[in-house]
Amino acid sequence: MKIGGLIEHTNITFYTITSLQDQPGSAAKILKLFGQAGINLVYITEGACKRDMATLAFGVDSEDSQRVDSIIRSNVEVQSLTIIKTENAAMLGVYGPHFREKPAIAAIFCTLLGEAKINILGLSSSISTISCIIDIRELQRAKQALLQQFQLP
Repeated sequence: MKIGGLIEHTNITFYTITSLQDQPGSAAKILKLFGQAGINLVYITEGACKRDMATLAFGVDSEDSQRVDSIIRSNVEVQSLTIIKTENAAMLGVYGPHFREKPAIAAIFCTLLGEAKINILGLSSSISTISCIIDIRELQRAKQALLQQFQLP
């Protein structure tokens, strides 16, 4: 299957908040803290996970992780949340064109990585891109797995 190309971003620290209240504005309160500090989030997903609870996951360049940690420690509301920090992560994705016309692309993407025994820590998509967060040590193997099926221009 032809794709437009691969997206690769290395040296990511990945945070998963598993105890966020599922209500309007909850994600904004957290994300605003990092925006006000000038920290760029290179990956974001959020979704409801169980009754009244949501999971918010985001990645930052590892050079910003100490500042993120400092913001977490200094904010009482954030301190009370369950946060999993994963260092040494990478983002890998494929992009279009016209993924909206290819309904199986997400399944193919996840299947290829699964068959290669690569654990996906986070997954997101848009109309033209599917991206995942993985352990950086698996990046080359993940790229090889995806290129078995996806053809670069």
